[in-house]
Amino acid sequence: MDKKQPEGSRTAAKARKKRTPTTRRSHRLTNADMQALAALDHILETERQIEQTYALPFRAPQQVATSLQPCTHCHKDIALLIFGDYARDAAGLEAYARLMADLIERTALPTYVIAPPSDPGDLDSPALLLKVHPVREEPGLTTPDQWEQLIGRLSDEHCKGKEQARVLILPDV
Repeated sequence: MDKKQPEGSRTAAKARKKRTPTTRRSHRLTNADMQALAALDHILETERQIEQTYALPFRAPQQVATSLQPCTHCHKDIALLIFGDYARDAAGLEAYARLMADLIERTALPTYVIAPPSDPGDLDSPALLLKVHPVREEPGLTTPDQWEQLIGRLSDEHCKGKEQARVLILPDV
């Protein structure tokens, strides 16, 4: 009389028999594991140093997106926009300004920091905006249309100054 094992028991038994010492998992860390852990420790330490140096109220970002805004008339850069992806309030926007202070000084342009839209599913929803350079202003909500209007006004002021300079240089006829 043949004794038969249930199907699941036979496959489990076969799997146990096929395991070899090279496929058995070890709980010891390899050199590669130790190198990966050291790299991770270095990254985390760098993040902690950045967070402490700039007094960030959020985890240090790996990258910060920025955009130079061109004049609508002459296409020269007239403003710097910093995207504060982790900012949720004015303190977060100010933290991004501290983090990007070197870039702000190098560009020497009017600089704004903007938080993500209040409704992430609607890119036309208002977002918190803070002007940080050359003079810090009070934060306020802005929409993409209002931002475009602001760039339009800055463009008009930018090229209006150039137009007045050209008028002064032209000789009288």
